[in-house]
Amino acid sequence: MSTVNTGMLTDLGSESSEAHHPAEIGVWLFVFADMCIFAMYFGVFVWEKNLNPVMFSEGQATLNTQLGGANTVMLLISSYFTAKAVHSARVLSFDAFRRFIKLTMLFGFAFLSVKFVEYSDKFSAGFDIASNAFYRNYFSFTGFHLLHVILGLSFLGWLLFSIKNVDQLKENVKASEGVGLYWHMVDLLWVVLFSLIYLVP
Repeated sequence: MSTVNTGMLTDLGSESSEAHHPAEIGVWLFVFADMCIFAMYFGVFVWEKNLNPVMFSEGQATLNTQLGGANTVMLLISSYFTAKAVHSARVLSFDAFRRFIKLTMLFGFAFLSVKFVEYSDKFSAGFDIASNAFYRNYFSFTGFHLLHVILGLSFLGWLLFSIKNVDQLKENVKASEGVGLYWHMVDLLWVVLFSLIYLVP
């Protein structure tokens, strides 16, 4: 009887350990801290906007909502492929996992390309981070988010090139989930940024 109970406790302990994996908790803490930082940035933007409503309205009118909207769609699609990649990792579907990681990265790089075009247009028109308070916020916030996209693409690239077979995939399911969580955060932050900077009058 005691042997059975010991076995049951061991099984429960292993399940609990897997359910609360330290790396997974670390990723959640990192995501939470990062979102708190962005929340402070959003507060700063709203505060400065209230101080300079005319300047911010004029600056917003110079933004290309079509390009911003295209980037929003790209990240939303990439998040869908990320979710499919994580699911594929959980069911150990190696080929599907690689395919969805590549598709996620494709749309991530497309986001970078559109942002490069948008920045180039602004610089050509004579706008930069020193132009005024609106553009200081615009380049700071979207630039900081851009760094997050690049970091996320680096994580995705690491998954793609370090996991070469189904056995390695099995060992890195948690890592895949962590990268997926990070990418979803990047997507969510852009949706808020796009709405706040491009759309809200």
